[in-house]
Amino acid sequence: PQGLKYITAGVKTIQYFAVFSDSLLQFVLGVCQDMDKISQLPDELLLKVLLPLPTKVAANTSILSKRWEFLWMWLPKLEYDHSMDERKSLIDFITLNMPQHRAPVIESLRLNFSYGYEGSVTREDIRMWVAIAVTRFLRELSLDLYPNFESQTTKLPSSLYTCKSLVILKLEEGILVDVPHQKSLHRLLSSCPVLEDLFVKHNGCESEHLETFSVIVPSLQRLTLKICRGSFFQALVMNTPSLKYFKFTDYTCEHDDFSDIDFDFDYNGYSFYSDDMPKLEEMEVDSTYLDTENFVSLITYVKRLSLCLPDQAEKALYREGLVLSQLRHLKLCSCTIKWSKLLVLFLKDSPNLQELVVHLTIDHTDICEDPPVCWENQLNCVPGCLLSSLGTFKWIGIYGSQKELDLVKFVLRNACCLKTATILFRSWDSALEEDELEMVIQDLSLSSRGSKDVKLVFV
Repeated sequence: PQGLKYITAGVKTIQYFAVFSDSLLQFVLGVCQDMDKISQLPDELLLKVLLPLPTKVAANTSILSKRWEFLWMWLPKLEYDHSMDERKSLIDFITLNMPQHRAPVIESLRLNFSYGYEGSVTREDIRMWVAIAVTRFLRELSLDLYPNFESQTTKLPSSLYTCKSLVILKLEEGILVDVPHQKSLHRLLSSCPVLEDLFVKHNGCESEHLETFSVIVPSLQRLTLKICRGSFFQALVMNTPSLKYFKFTDYTCEHDDFSDIDFDFDYNGYSFYSDDMPKLEEMEVDSTYLDTENFVSLITYVKRLSLCLPDQAEKALYREGLVLSQLRHLKLCSCTIKWSKLLVLFLKDSPNLQELVVHLTIDHTDICEDPPVCWENQLNCVPGCLLSSLGTFKWIGIYGSQKELDLVKFVLRNACCLKTATILFRSWDSALEEDELEMVIQDLSLSSRGSKDVKLVFV
């Protein structure tokens, strides 16, 4: 009990000082010289003290005494994040100590580096460090690399392709994940039998090599893909029958070399092909180029759905007999021309919907400053979810047009089970002056309600 008392105090205090390595060392040194209570604890407890610290900071405790000299080398989690002033010394430190690390199992390795610059980490450094970690039954690998635009991307070591312990993989920016000769991503996934969580951010540097972007792994449960719009591949192919969460985003590249490219030129987007995913529960899609025809079948399984899709998606999403009986939570972006028509379709086809969120984020406002609302003629009866299940309604970033306000009133008037309704008017751009806004809020506050218990909140 006395030891646990000291370890609890030690953990809290050392974590507090973790951002100040000098202060941390002075504190621990003072404790060890005056009382030396923490040093008397078992290695297992001392490692718990060091575990939350950045690896380089934890390693600095080796100067305290022989008791601490090699203790940090038993840490199962390694995280290195470069800073410009210590970049060269950190690289030398990792290269020297990585082969000698004593932990039999490395639970996670996280590397955040720029490369391709004078004195920076090299592609060979990254490959060597990852290869060493693989020999220690690596469970989680996170590589966040930012290459000089002229430098070549980093290839993963071949030993990673047969890693039987890898559960979580995160690859960002300067990683070559799919090439025609090695087919590295396909090989990696097909040879990692327990991989559950995959995050890939593809920046388009190798886009000319990508005809098909394939994700094929039976054990995968979470998949996040962020694809630069400079990546002109033709198809996204998925075979992930165990998938529970899927997020797909395409974004505008920030590379200067792509700044003059019109990404709409003669490019119709990428096709989407997948086998059934009966375990899929949550999906987030924010895409301009994803072909929606074949991906619609996936949403029949999901309970939580967040969508920002091009206008042509309306036709693909509307199918006779489509019933989204599993859908409980819907979040729909209002930046496109036909977003309100999509909303009507989902209200009609989602009989058990419990939460509805309409939102417009600031980075989407340049797509359509004042998206029209065209829903009146689409509804000939009140959707079943309003009458029986909808309990939460949020509209974030409402412009303030009359048709938007009519839609809010329609929901308030017909949602019989509604508990909370939250309305957030745009702060950066609105159709309403301050005095008009006050009148609108008063009007909505006095509007008829289908539920006597509803709480109306204006933010």
